[in-house]
Amino acid sequence: MTIDFSQVITAEQKAAQALDARATTIKADCRARILDVASEATQMNIAQAGVIFSAAMLSGAPRAYALGQAGLQDGDLELAEAWRAWVAEMQAECRRAIRAGEAPVWPDLPEGIADLAARF
Repeated sequence: MTIDFSQVITAEQKAAQALDARATTIKADCRARILDVASEATQMNIAQAGVIFSAAMLSGAPRAYALGQAGLQDGDLELAEAWRAWVAEMQAECRRAIRAGEAPVWPDLPEGIADLAARF
């Protein structure tokens, strides 16, 4: 009987697999936390509202009219900016935790973002 050593998994391979599995778990947790706030459809709807608002403003429409056309309210544009910043912070923390081999410390969701997402 011969042993096929090409099938042997080394300690280094096991460690690499464990790191990959950990990274996958952290990435999935990050994604789930973001999607818990706003589904992909909600995110697209908010982005579309921004495009509609911008197009109306570029056409010379008054700000109040542009907001109405886009389904936005005063303060929503600032909330959308805060949303993007929060997502970037989440992604940065995901990468940091993976690199450092530490548990992620997820940033808090800024106030008002969940309400914005609920309207879209």
